Amino acid sequence: MWFPGRTPPARFLFALCVWRLVPRRDATGTEEVVFGKVGGSILLLCRNVSKEATEVLWFQGDPHSFPPLFSSRVTFPPDVRFSLVDNSSLSITELRAQDEGNYTCKEVLNKTDHEHRVQLLVANPPQSTPKCWAETSSSGLMLQLVCSWPGGYPHPTLHWREEGQDLENSSWVLSSMTSSDIHVETLNSSHLSHRKVFKCVGSHVVRQEEPTCTVEIKIPSLESDPPKTCFVGDSVTLTCRVTESTPSARLTWLRGIPQPGAEIQPGGRYLIAQEGNVSRLTIQNCSQATDGGCYVCKAQNPVGLRELFICLTVKQPVNIVGVVGAVVVLCLLAVLTVTGVVLYYSPLLCLRGAAFR
Repeated sequence: MWFPGRTPPARFLFALCVWRLVPRRDATGTEEVVFGKVGGSILLLCRNVSKEATEVLWFQGDPHSFPPLFSSRVTFPPDVRFSLVDNSSLSITELRAQDEGNYTCKEVLNKTDHEHRVQLLVANPPQSTPKCWAETSSSGLMLQLVCSWPGGYPHPTLHWREEGQDLENSSWVLSSMTSSDIHVETLNSSHLSHRKVFKCVGSHVVRQEEPTCTVEIKIPSLESDPPKTCFVGDSVTLTCRVTESTPSARLTWLRGIPQPGAEIQPGGRYLIAQEGNVSRLTIQNCSQATDGGCYVCKAQNPVGLRELFICLTVKQPVNIVGVVGAVVVLCLLAVLTVTGVVLYYSPLLCLRGAAFR
């Protein structure tokens, strides 16, 4: 259903690749606007032609220029794409972009001339389908739905729907912006929920179907490496990955236990690097006093937030010199023990050997 004041959908405008606005009348004649499609055909009507007209002339551009574009008295027109229908209306086949412009039909009577003006707009629909995606506003709090459908002339009409209802007049829409082939809706995040689906619908004056694209918004999902261990004085890297999020999530690191809620800022002993959906926190020169405990990886988008705990254990390094020394001492003790046993039992072994002789 079409309501006054709104752009009518393309299915009501498409008819033999032509869209006509209602002719407007004035003292000198009538005028109308007609849409044609590149490569298609168009019929420019010469309205209210009198039976008494001796000749019908068609002009492109200036209606007073000569020679005219076409005359009912011409048997062979200069361009075979042009022809007259019912000896009055101008038919153009294989429409080109350069055919766009103002046309004037003039009927020559015995005493007066009657003119009918037609503005021909040669439209070219987009060849692709609309593309849509979700973004986070610059403030980081609102959801922006973006729909793009480039390549058409004139520009297409784009609008967003949710559960079959237009979003444009919805209470949760904060603002709407249309710029040539792009339409953006900014939504209040308080109305959003996980896996809610939005649909962008496109229409064009010479395209009968209305192609669509969809966006499903999602709360972030996280995963991380197992708990880490760091020796005092060494460095360790904690890794956090976003496995799912629409729109993209902002990743931050916080101290969990024993310092809850303190956001970690890069600098000093802390390095934070993010590549795509992966964030890495590197702690240099680990300290048992300040670095042990759990850290929080926080992912947030306008739909919601998720937090993941990653625990770090800081240990004193093992004394390698002491360990090696202890092993050497144990080996020496073992050798001395074996030697003592051998020496203790060696005279007895000799006596037993003599008794058997």
